[in-house]
Parts: sequence; C-alpha cells; structure tokens
Amino acid sequence: MRYLFSLIIVSFAISCGFEYEVDAGKSSIDSISPIPTEVENSGTLVALVDNSISSYYVYKGQPRGFEYELLHWFCEDHDFNLELRVVHFEHIIDSLLAGVGDIAAANLTVTRERSELVNFSPYIIRNRQVLLQRQPKDYHRMSRRERDTAMIQDALDLDGKVVHVHPESSFYQRLQNFSQENGIDILIHPVSESIQPDQLAKMVSEGEINYTIMDENTARLQTRMFSNVNADVPLSLRQSISWAIRKESDTLNALVASWIEKNRHSNKFAVIYRKYFRPTRTTVDGMLSPFNLAVGGIISPYDEVFKHHAESNGLDWRFAAAVAYQESKFNPHAESPFGAVGLMQLIPPTAKRFGASAENLRVPEFNIMAGTRFLRHLFDYWTGKMPDTVDVIPFVLASYNAGLGHVIDARNLASKHGYNDLVWKDNVALMMLKKSAREYFTDPVVKHGFVRGQEPVNYVRKVMSYYRHYQMLSPEEIKEVDLASAAQ
Repeated sequence: MRYLFSLIIVSFAISCGFEYEVDAGKSSIDSISPIPTEVENSGTLVALVDNSISSYYVYKGQPRGFEYELLHWFCEDHDFNLELRVVHFEHIIDSLLAGVGDIAAANLTVTRERSELVNFSPYIIRNRQVLLQRQPKDYHRMSRRERDTAMIQDALDLDGKVVHVHPESSFYQRLQNFSQENGIDILIHPVSESIQPDQLAKMVSEGEINYTIMDENTARLQTRMFSNVNADVPLSLRQSISWAIRKESDTLNALVASWIEKNRHSNKFAVIYRKYFRPTRTTVDGMLSPFNLAVGGIISPYDEVFKHHAESNGLDWRFAAAVAYQESKFNPHAESPFGAVGLMQLIPPTAKRFGASAENLRVPEFNIMAGTRFLRHLFDYWTGKMPDTVDVIPFVLASYNAGLGHVIDARNLASKHGYNDLVWKDNVALMMLKKSAREYFTDPVVKHGFVRGQEPVNYVRKVMSYYRHYQMLSPEEIKEVDLASAAQ
C-alpha cells in the first residue's frame, strides 16, 4: 500500500531559505537526515531552536522570532541554506553535542558549565536574570507603597518561596547558587519540558504559579503582554546570551564570531531587536493571538475545515494549509487577476469539476473541499505515473500552481536532455525554468508552450517550507491513509 504521509518524528528540518531538497528513492519527510553534515562542508546550517518568541515561532502561518531572523540574516550573508530543528530547551545542548544540529540558538545564557561542553559565540545581547511575579489584585488602585508591600522587592525575600523553572536552564543554576550564597532556602520546582518559556509568564499572570525567572529582555516583553506581571527584581549581574557551537567546528565558530561582531551594533540588528523586545501594541497583540503557535495556538481560522476535508482525501491537513497560505494568506475573498478565487485560489471550471460552484468559492468550506479534492486528484495522477520510491509532492505542487501539462512538458525535456525525470530539484525543476525560453518551449516534446518557470519552482520551495514549519509547531499525529482506498 502507498501512504502519502508517515508518522511525525520528534523534530523536522525545514528550509527557511525556501530551499527544498528531494532525493530519488526517498520521500521528502523520510529523507531528512537525523545527523546533519557540518555546514562548512554541506552549505547548509542546521540550527537548533526552541518554540518561543525570542527563538522561533509561527504567527498567522509565517515564521518569526528574534533568533530566527538573525539566523536567516547570517545564512543570507554567507550563502548558506538554513534548516531548523525544534528541540525542547532542556535537550538543546545535548542535541548539539550529539550532532543533531550545527548551532544552538535558543536564548542561551553563557555559563561556566556549558562553556566546558561547547563554544559560545560573542554575545548577541546581555541580560540580567529577573524575578517574574504577579502584581496584587486591584494594583491599579493601590499606592506605590501598598504595591511594594504586597510583592517581593528583594530577591532575599524568596526564602521559603516556591519558584518554577526548567531544570536544565541557567535559571535553575542561578537559584541554587543564590540560595547557597545567601543561606536561604528557595524551593525550586522543576517544570515539565513541555511547558515553553513564554507559557510560564502566562501561568504567573493567571495565578497558576507565583514566581519564575527569566532574562530581563524576555521578561520585559512579558510585562507588555501581561499587564499584571512584574519584572523589577534582579537575581544576577548582566550575563551574555549567545549561540552555542561544537568546539571542533572551527570554521563555523570563526564565521559566526566575525559576523556577530560586525553586525551586533548595526541599524538592522537594532530594528530586529526592537521588533521582539520593544514591540508595538499591535505586535504584542499578535504575540498573544490564538494564531501564534508558540502559545499553543492554531495555524489559521480554518484549521478544522482543513482537517476534515484533508483527512477525507488522504492528505495531511497541514499540507493543505500550507498550500492555502501560499495561495491566499488565508484570505477567503482573495481573487487573482487570472480569475482564481478564495483560500486555495481555484478557477471556477476547476472548482466545478471538484464539487464547488463559482457562487460559493468564497465560502471556506466549499473552497477547501474543492482544493483538497484537486490535490488528491494530482496525487493520484503522479503516484500512478511514478515508481513507489519517488517523492511526488513537488510534482503535485508544481502541477497545482502551473498546470499538469507544463509539469509533463518539463519531465519530457528532462528526459530528452539527459536529466532524471523522477527527481524534481536540479532536474525537472531546471527544465521548468528553461521552459520560459523559446528554444525549450518550442521543442517538439513540449505540448503546452511557454510558462514562467520561476513561479512553480519558487512555489514548490515556499509551500514545502511552510509545511515543515507547520509540522514542527503543530506536531500532532496524522492518521495514515491508504491512497488507493482514499481515491475510491
């Protein structure tokens, strides 16, 4: 039996430079290597990140995050492809040492213990560690003295108090050291690795816990997101936040160090920093939005509709959502100059063929129904034409974007010119690009003429990038579906 999607592994590599690689004989998901090659040899930087506002998250279908943007910038400057792997914070150093990634970028504080294991880059930002606590109820009506009396004003007053932190974080170590240095008894409560750092601030705000520790920049952001949270009590001197790299990665260590020293005080760096740590009210609202996957949110307002129709057609709903994001940015009223309409940008004749009339194409339920049926049709076509070992996903996406005939033409050109017509990247994709030149679109093996080949090639890369973002940050188990039975 054939299966379109397999069960999701712990973390995925994604290409944030919209670079998508397909190996003949492997699926796009199964071909991801658990142990990446060194970046200096492969041209790809594999970065370990965590799912947080300071590191990496997805909002309204688009990847974001302070360290994500810095990594993307670094890779652009060095002509690297960037791949991300989301790892729980507690395991990020161990994962780096095990070779799961080339660099760790997850708001890591430089400590002596960590420095014995890995190299740290020059500092990206410097921070103090501060106490996050809830302000008293009705604090707006209190005098400053009344508020001060109701809250901890000195870290020494944590004696006998319960503070929730991740056990592998530098905050845990700082609390232990602070307790010993000052002869007080802080009750340090380790939290589950499933709780993201940003969620701890919400737990303080809502009264689930009373205290946690954060870096000051992140904590100040949380006070903008949760108005009843206070971050005025320091627990440390300023400390460096840096990227971690394996000690033996000499070339990468040198490249990163030089790049950070060059750009840390630039205007571009300052703009990125302010975007995440000095955000506008609109940006803060977005961070708290249900569409922010870092806070357990959703990809789009139509997730349940995608789930229903995608599963009934043997597709991963996140794949259908990625197509819709690229097509319309989840706008059900989008309309192209060529007459494509709605979330999945269907032209009326195609929509009618798959069950939706022109009148209801702006209704998400009907548009997604027809769009997923169309995708199902394209999968059926290509799986019927290709060996079981071939990944048909890029052929499906290119067909959805440019039309089935143009992809068939590109395969014919690939075969004629000595390329592998079973492999998309650097083979069929190359011929798709050349199909905009007269020499190629007038070739006798071409039946559908000229096409702007850059569009479907970019389309495949972008949709696959969004899809992998969604897989990482919405990693629910997807039921495997038999393609043959689903097509009946």
